[in-house]
Amino acid sequence: MSDDGRDEVGGAVEIVLTELRRRIVAQEYPEGSMLPSQRDLAALFGVSRDTVQRALRELSEDHWIKSRQGSGSRVVIKASQAAFAADDAARIRKAEMGWFVERAFTKAEVRLDVYCLTSESLDAHLRVQAERTLVGSATVPEKIRLRMLLPARDMPLPVPRNIAAPDDNSVVERLLGISDRCLSSLEDTLRNLRANGPVQEFDFQVRRVPVAPMFKLFLLNETESFQTMYKLARRRIPLGGTDEVDAIDILSVGATGTYFDKGDGVDDAQAAWVTNQQEWFDSLWDHLAT
Repeated sequence: MSDDGRDEVGGAVEIVLTELRRRIVAQEYPEGSMLPSQRDLAALFGVSRDTVQRALRELSEDHWIKSRQGSGSRVVIKASQAAFAADDAARIRKAEMGWFVERAFTKAEVRLDVYCLTSESLDAHLRVQAERTLVGSATVPEKIRLRMLLPARDMPLPVPRNIAAPDDNSVVERLLGISDRCLSSLEDTLRNLRANGPVQEFDFQVRRVPVAPMFKLFLLNETESFQTMYKLARRRIPLGGTDEVDAIDILSVGATGTYFDKGDGVDDAQAAWVTNQQEWFDSLWDHLAT
């Protein structure tokens, strides 16, 4: 399941973080100076105070600022250190899935490889991006190639699991139904973008592997990756009508993942990580998927 609202907030946090880092590096907010108040920053960036607070909390955790309740936030990092840290943050950093999808679809050509459980979150984010495109508030690529690896339909999945009746397959059937609807919606969204937007061509392929994903992996143009781990939680699952069961389920609500960029200037270890992830995906696609 997904939480689009929280992912939208996460994207706004990234925008505020990026701009605050830029201003500190440029010494618009030099070492020792006080940042504007949370209220002023919220007005400046057109976001909520909660978004500003989350951005300031991350800057504080990364030792860019020191915040004290009632006294504001003071810059404690030197400009030279900030420049180095900002470059590193742009290459490996925490990110929300919504931010990554929005970033992906600013490219002229998108080659997106996805390994996940259902494609529910991707479907939700892609539909949001398509709506923005169709009203002219966002760009969209001219070419899209989307390859998805999903678990084989006939393999036993460890979750979701009915706690009272572990052999009950109804919760898994419900999950597969969600996945089928999302795949259909993804294809419909891509066709709609080609019919009404600048997308000239798209290639959408789905293959299945006898592996149960415990994380999501998104690979963009063989140079960027986003990965987030699924979490297990106990919750009530509706089965239709008034039927509900207690179950162990996989959740990705508000999931924050790790973003890696293989671009120029990164160290060998970072670049190798993205390369290894791409090679891992390709090996499953070529040798295990059907």
